[in-house]
Amino acid sequence: MKKRTLIIIVAAVLVLAAATVTVYAYLQNTAQKSNEFSIGEDKAEVTEAFTEPPEMHMSDTFEKVVMVENTGSTDEFVRVYLDFSDSRVRDNAKIVYTKNGTQTAKSWSEFLGDLPADWAYVSENDATDGELLGGYFYCTKKLSAGQTTPPLMEGVQTNFAASEGDSNAGNIDDFDIVVYTETVQTTEIDADGTVYTDNDWKPAWRSFLTLPTE
Repeated sequence: MKKRTLIIIVAAVLVLAAATVTVYAYLQNTAQKSNEFSIGEDKAEVTEAFTEPPEMHMSDTFEKVVMVENTGSTDEFVRVYLDFSDSRVRDNAKIVYTKNGTQTAKSWSEFLGDLPADWAYVSENDATDGELLGGYFYCTKKLSAGQTTPPLMEGVQTNFAASEGDSNAGNIDDFDIVVYTETVQTTEIDADGTVYTDNDWKPAWRSFLTLPTE
């Protein structure tokens, strides 16, 4: 029996209103064989620590710790989509995170190129993997049941300054930070019985994303 499961969890946080939405959706591919196998449950949950600021001011820093917990019963790889609803805010903000034991704050573009340990970003412009894997943050270590990823980020320092000539420069707008995660199991239940180990996250995701849906 061939069975692959992808779980998507969506969480949107309104910075000034602190609204959270969770949606579960399953996509699976199955083919019948005479043998029967017991398939582990592939599940995950975005775990956040978020403190809603009473008011937002220029250069305020607010807590937003983003991690993913394996809440299923099988080993899995995790990837995360993370973005701001307002690109102007995103491009002027600084992402707070810990690198090599030191907390730092860097611009969005700097953050993408210098992520915390055990995280990697694949750009949509990546010549090799952009079309298939691009636009996501990938945890490069497999998660066993009950394990949680290291924090991808820990906070945001707001900066509403804008480029010269922008009529909205300095204004503080409501914005969302959108976070959702997808997971894929680390073992292929097929004739080859491929088992992906730590740091095999790219082959595992490539294999799943190219799996026929029929």
